[in-house]
Amino acid sequence: MFKKRLLITFLSVVFFFSCKKDSSVYPAPIMQEPTSPFVLQNDIYPNPCQGTFTIKTNTTDSQTVSLYNVAGLQMLNLTINGTTAIVDNSLVNGIYFIRISSKYGVNTNKIIVSK
Repeated sequence: MFKKRLLITFLSVVFFFSCKKDSSVYPAPIMQEPTSPFVLQNDIYPNPCQGTFTIKTNTTDSQTVSLYNVAGLQMLNLTINGTTAIVDNSLVNGIYFIRISSKYGVNTNKIIVSK
């Protein structure tokens, strides 16, 4: 009886270690690098300006541009649909904040008007 159990155990161990997994049936998982989210970037130049400046962004989607003075009053509000918009406004000397918002987020920049 002991020899029979020993033989069955031995054959089970041999059978277990002789089995190989077929790599085509069990492919290794493919590791994908996580994609980083899109970050809205913009460039406003020249700064300081004389009232005319350019807004250049890295997206062609619709974006809302708002211009505020230091007191928080909105001086300008427009929508741009391209990567570059030239804004010409009769602004007085001072510091202004430009808020650019799109579906990717909101950026706020400071611009100085010096005529």
